[in-house]
Amino acid sequence: MPPRQNPASIVFRSLVVVLLLGLGVGVAYWLFSTSPVPPSSVRPDTRRTVDVVEVSPVPVLRPWIGYGLSSAEVSEDVPAEVSSIVTVLPPGIKPGNPVSKGELLARLDEGDFRRQYEIAERSINEIAARFDQLDIEERSARRMVELGQQDVEIVKDELKRIESARDEGAANPREVDLVRQRLVQSETALTSAQSMLDGVPVTRRLLDNQKAAQVASRDLALRNLERCTIRSAIDGVLEVVDIELGERVGPGQRLARIVNLSEVVVEVRLPVSARASVSIGNEVELTARGASERRWSGAVSRISPVDDPANRTMGVYVDIDQSPAPAAGAQLVPGTFLQATVNSTYPVPRLMLPSTSVKNDRIWLVDDDSEIISLPVEVAFPIELPGGDGTRFLVLEGDLPTGSRVLVHAEQSPSIGTEVDYNVIDPAAGRDDGAGS
Repeated sequence: MPPRQNPASIVFRSLVVVLLLGLGVGVAYWLFSTSPVPPSSVRPDTRRTVDVVEVSPVPVLRPWIGYGLSSAEVSEDVPAEVSSIVTVLPPGIKPGNPVSKGELLARLDEGDFRRQYEIAERSINEIAARFDQLDIEERSARRMVELGQQDVEIVKDELKRIESARDEGAANPREVDLVRQRLVQSETALTSAQSMLDGVPVTRRLLDNQKAAQVASRDLALRNLERCTIRSAIDGVLEVVDIELGERVGPGQRLARIVNLSEVVVEVRLPVSARASVSIGNEVELTARGASERRWSGAVSRISPVDDPANRTMGVYVDIDQSPAPAAGAQLVPGTFLQATVNSTYPVPRLMLPSTSVKNDRIWLVDDDSEIISLPVEVAFPIELPGGDGTRFLVLEGDLPTGSRVLVHAEQSPSIGTEVDYNVIDPAAGRDDGAGS
């Protein structure tokens, strides 16, 4: 038989159970009585007010976005024109230093060219002496010709007399032959003298040619002497210096490069579709991004007549005048990569909305019943109004009914079909223009 339980134990356990149940009920009652009352979910019967903009076509200059590199309009690659050794390199000729037009950049060894000049000068002096000698020979030959002509005339007269005497029997044939022999000798001497006189002009022409060749050699040597002194042809800044003291250079070798920063040209590549709407004189905004954004303004000065079929772009050129030189941080230097905004030539009526009005290529409008509706749109291009507060606008493709009320803040748009009140604003001017319903 199981042992009998003590009645006192049973009573004690029952009291403990009752106490625990009572304590749980008391805690539950306390939690219920002290719980907060939830707010009512009934919404007041009020309508939300939204900001809208009434759209209508406005004249818009389409901005074309392109990219380009700046380069110096005036630059010089300084070459060596002769083969020689660098003997002088001024200490200030280093990359980054400014140079002036005519400033000495380097000097080459001119010893060989100076000797060539001296040799040519001596040859010219020798030819001049030969000219003097030729003048003397010409006078002597001319005198010999005159004397020879006189001698021939004398002998001819004597021959006539001796032939007359022979005919009269006063002279024998032997005497006549002797006079004829003398006449032949005189004519031979005259021919020789005449030949010497006729050869003087030929000799003079030869000497003239020799003198011209030596003068050319002297001038070339003198020019090479001048080429040994290398000076800057422009004002500018040294970009690179490619030589060292004692280095041998050759003709055509670049010694230094100088760039003039007062005039910088930027070749901007635009899509070929921009050709019909871009003209010379159109405004251009150039932007360089980096640690800080820098901007320059210019205008289209030239347009390339040829499109690039490889990347379907066209080239426009923008000249930036930087004289007098601006501050170092504001100066546009060659080699800068730039984004260019080129305005079109003529404005075209287009629909324009604040960028906050478009979300996921859709806009939200307030219809005539003051209810929210949504329509898809296609954005043509973004634009920022000149002189504005920096608000970005989007120009739309296609049309909307004139006076359509588009919500300014698409991110905060109520659900489609919600009835709202609206407030018409002008985001471009930053002021209210009226209110609706």
